[in-house]
Amino acid sequence: MNKSTIFLFLLVIFSLKIFDATIAATGVLKALCYAFMFVGIAISLPHFFKFKGGFVLAVQLISVSVLISVFMAQYTWGQGLSNSPTTIPYAIGFVFFFLMSVRVPIKTVENIVMIYGVIYILLFLFQFTHSGTVYFGRAQEFKLDRGIVRVNFPGAGVFFLACFIAINRVTSLANNYKYLYLLFALVAVVIIILQVTRQEIFVMLLVYLIHFLRSVKLPYKLAVIALFTLGGYLFIHSNNTVSKGLGEQQKQDASYGKDYIRILAADYYLTQFTPNGISKILGNGFANDTSNYGKSLIALGDRYGYFLTDVGIVEVYISFGIFAIIGYVLIFVKSFTIPVPSDYYYLKYYLWMIMLTCLTSDFLISYYFLITTVLVLYCYQVIYEQNKLKLSTNQS
Repeated sequence: MNKSTIFLFLLVIFSLKIFDATIAATGVLKALCYAFMFVGIAISLPHFFKFKGGFVLAVQLISVSVLISVFMAQYTWGQGLSNSPTTIPYAIGFVFFFLMSVRVPIKTVENIVMIYGVIYILLFLFQFTHSGTVYFGRAQEFKLDRGIVRVNFPGAGVFFLACFIAINRVTSLANNYKYLYLLFALVAVVIIILQVTRQEIFVMLLVYLIHFLRSVKLPYKLAVIALFTLGGYLFIHSNNTVSKGLGEQQKQDASYGKDYIRILAADYYLTQFTPNGISKILGNGFANDTSNYGKSLIALGDRYGYFLTDVGIVEVYISFGIFAIIGYVLIFVKSFTIPVPSDYYYLKYYLWMIMLTCLTSDFLISYYFLITTVLVLYCYQVIYEQNKLKLSTNQS
């Protein structure tokens, strides 16, 4: 294991703030997490302009937007530069350029993600069975909701990516551990159902369905569809607390119509929140909870239910501006236009997942997902360059 691999392995866990462990919320561990991320960003800066094509421009736009946001928060809301370390986890996109420079093997990245995927499941099960005490995440995420004590476990980016790698390996002809990966994929479905987040359940099952239907013959397609349909029917009509809670929440949200709180919040932030023209282009900056800017956002959430984290891509625009939005649009478009071999379809699945959830989740901007997004874009970029080189060689 070389230095780059060790560095990347540690960078992932520190970027997740050790799965937001309460022991890492203050003190030495918190300082270590931020210091490690800062070093990762700093050593990436010299490589920022070395590459082009593929996803490079998109990552550059997003990364620069995050950097500019530090000054926009001061300009727009008077948030002092002393609060700027808050932005460090959200600037992890710069590491993409370091990875492109050192070229960590894609297989190594996959193995690191799978290791953290297993760790995620183990820690979730521990926290789920000890929900009376918050060891990971925040207290407000642990509540009786939708028929179950809802433990929305932090750091789900590596978990989702590990799931998509697992199903890819299940169908890979060269893989000798298909049943272990299948077991992981099935356990992951249970884990995501226990977290009772409707869009995550839907997207995960949709990706699984697309993957297993992609290359099988018609009888098997029908069998898979029938199996998924039967499983969904049995779950919905099982009368257990989880299915009842999800159903009741869906009915409640549907009854609100245009008064649904997320729609109202998005409308407010897009039309009334930003105070000047420059900030409508470059963003308001990322808020520190202890600043007046941060306290204003907290008050909007507490008083009106206008939580910025609930309005997805609107949060990206409000915090980082229009160029970050352009960056993500480029990523989503290229996820359809740039081909990858079938063994790497998990890269597309991950990008499609954050695209499908970008209206009502903070996956685009949460540090629970950003380091995983960097890994996906890095692997995708490497494959893009390999394909480009092959094409150039064949033509010559």
